[in-house]
Amino acid sequence: MRDRLKNLFLQAYRDYKNVTLRLLLLSSIGVQSKIYVLLNNYRGKVYHIQSPIDILIPFNKYFIVPYIYWYIYLGFVFFYYAVYDEKKYYKLLAGVNLGMMICFVIYYFYPTYVPRPQVYGDDIFANMVRFIYERDNPYNCFPSIHVLDSVLFAVYINRDETIDVKYKLYSTVISFSIVLSTLYVKQHYFYDAVSAAILAYTMYVVFNYKEIVEFFKKRVLVYIKE
Repeated sequence: MRDRLKNLFLQAYRDYKNVTLRLLLLSSIGVQSKIYVLLNNYRGKVYHIQSPIDILIPFNKYFIVPYIYWYIYLGFVFFYYAVYDEKKYYKLLAGVNLGMMICFVIYYFYPTYVPRPQVYGDDIFANMVRFIYERDNPYNCFPSIHVLDSVLFAVYINRDETIDVKYKLYSTVISFSIVLSTLYVKQHYFYDAVSAAILAYTMYVVFNYKEIVEFFKKRVLVYIKE
């Protein structure tokens, strides 16, 4: 792991101009986030889409750790592809931006609401939950952008033949823990997560359909030869 990180930063240093230019495009996500801020307010009627599964899931303040780790996970994966794979980097960035735009359209026409529990205690976990609650109103939850990005990033990592299996496993565990965190921290409902996962796979297919078609063509040819 240490050697991999060393090589990553060494490669970034060698190609710092191109890497920097690619990373500057992440500002597009920041610009789009301003739209979320405008939509994340009470604008009249809101929909409550709680499922029986949500009733069974208790609030757990400790899940705020993977919820916040989302920022580190996304940042690292973006940096990785900005350094090692320009093509995948642009596809991933485009998928995130288009996915966010689709979410914003849904938020505008179908605003949802997730009631939040009372948070007790003065420990670091309770304080982090309150920190998130104070900066993110309980509206516009369907689909979950947290889940959208986590699943989309995990799909790219798992489909990347240049990445070792153990790192794919790490990515999958991190992604799944983030998805669970949105439910246990009561930022989202089950349907928010499911719809976001579907949207994530859709974004992957949209920007990788040629590779997917070629993959299935090869599988069909192998099947015919057998």
